[in-house]
Amino acid sequence: MERLDALTAEPAARDVAVLLERFRRDDPSATAVTPADSLYYDQVVRLEQYDVDAQEVRRYFRYDKVRDGVMSTIGRLLGLTFTSVTAPVWDPSVEVYDVASDGERIGRFYLDMHPRAGKFNHAAQFSLVPGIAGVRLPEGVLVCNFPTGSMEHDDVCTFFHEFGHLVHEIVGGHQRYAEFSGVATEWDFVEAPSQLLEEWAWDAGVLGSFATDDAGEAIPASLVAKMRRADEFGRGSWTRRQLNFTALSYGLHATPPEDLDAFTAQVDEHFGPFAPLPDTHQVTGFGHLEGYGPAYYTYLWSLVIAKDLLTAFGDDLMNEQVGRRYRDQILAPGGSRDAADLVESFLGRPRTYEAFDTWLTTAPTAP
Repeated sequence: MERLDALTAEPAARDVAVLLERFRRDDPSATAVTPADSLYYDQVVRLEQYDVDAQEVRRYFRYDKVRDGVMSTIGRLLGLTFTSVTAPVWDPSVEVYDVASDGERIGRFYLDMHPRAGKFNHAAQFSLVPGIAGVRLPEGVLVCNFPTGSMEHDDVCTFFHEFGHLVHEIVGGHQRYAEFSGVATEWDFVEAPSQLLEEWAWDAGVLGSFATDDAGEAIPASLVAKMRRADEFGRGSWTRRQLNFTALSYGLHATPPEDLDAFTAQVDEHFGPFAPLPDTHQVTGFGHLEGYGPAYYTYLWSLVIAKDLLTAFGDDLMNEQVGRRYRDQILAPGGSRDAADLVESFLGRPRTYEAFDTWLTTAPTAP
């Protein structure tokens, strides 16, 4: 937290200044940017300064093509095949796939991907049947709430992210003991494999292999390049807001405050990066306090590791040799080895902050 506090202060201030300047063009009396303002003006800046229109982008991301594209990409990268099968399901919309490696069935997963009344309304991967070597194969469930038609690019990133958890569950689900089977690594590493796979949602070659419009035209590489430039904007403010949540979740548990709102205000004052919304109670809407408790830092720490893991792929995200090595050395052990040892085995060195520092502190490329 201390390291990222120092590292994020300047990039976050730079991002917020851009948002505030644009906000003041609409409202000259504006003096600060709230989280609600940031959500709106982030999109305005991306459109006006980086020429990225979310409506234009989503023309290329129809759900069925994204589903097939994500599975095809990850299957090729990791040496896995996914075959649609018929099995009992809890809703007619749920799809079932068997997973095989080198012709041998190694698990099964269920895709419950669209909204319906009463359903879990976020996105997550759940273990259905924990795998045990020689006893039973692992089964996992992906539960999301994607549209059946056109998707936002953020949804595509989420699909890759959650599918990263899913393949970890299946590939790592062959341990002697259930305690170490599947997504059973240390809590502060568990998001690294899923955050790593989000990178494939930004690769022009990968997206061009499945993202097409109604006329069948692939998403232009020039549009993907603009999307990547636009994504460089806001990294500082996004990371500092994550640091805000990290400090809040840790502080609430390390020294439980008597006044939750007063403590939240102290965290906001120090970390920002946005002005708090008056008369709101942030801790009551902070869903990750349930489950993650004091460990929301998992997301940022895992992201540091994920950026480091990415360096092994160099300029070719579809390097199947590296992909198979990643599968065997990071995913396959499940929780049977310490995560630090898995990372060092894969990279050939201990993890470092270098790749994350570069990602965070590089100023956005001029449009």
